Amino acid sequence: MLYLASLALALPLAACGSSTDETVDAVQDQLPGSDGSDNDGDQPLGGGPYPVGTLEITITHPDRDVVAYTISCLGDTATITPAIEGLVDSAACEQLADPDVQTLLVEGPPLDRVCTEIYGGPDEATIVGTLDEQAVNTVITRNNGCGIDDWDQTLSAVLPAAIGATS
Repeated sequence: MLYLASLALALPLAACGSSTDETVDAVQDQLPGSDGSDNDGDQPLGGGPYPVGTLEITITHPDRDVVAYTISCLGDTATITPAIEGLVDSAACEQLADPDVQTLLVEGPPLDRVCTEIYGGPDEATIVGTLDEQAVNTVITRNNGCGIDDWDQTLSAVLPAAIGATS
């Protein structure tokens, strides 16, 4: 609606000698995200419910084969390749849109949090890629209560159930 109103105001300017490029620039300056993009900060970059990014996830456990898969979220599409039992592509991308999840993945687990000293197993997830134009390179382990919570709650739609973990 704002776009149409801006266009209606800009058209008479074009008729009065203003160049088309200047008119387009004037209209774009009034659109959400003054760079002319459709992103006003309230919606992920891709325009849909999901963020834009690709994460490659590798899970290791000393007693099992390595599990490796890719989650691709493109704003309005979500895919996990290859399919991983217990994970749903749309749920994974919805979870990746959460600002707390993005902070965990981009910045890594906070160093100053107090965690219970409980061991959740040797599972280790390495997560590398990009998420909404931010680099991701983090490791989630289950070596204390915080890591267990990160795996089982915060990233529950992104990481499969840990080996030997019961819900």
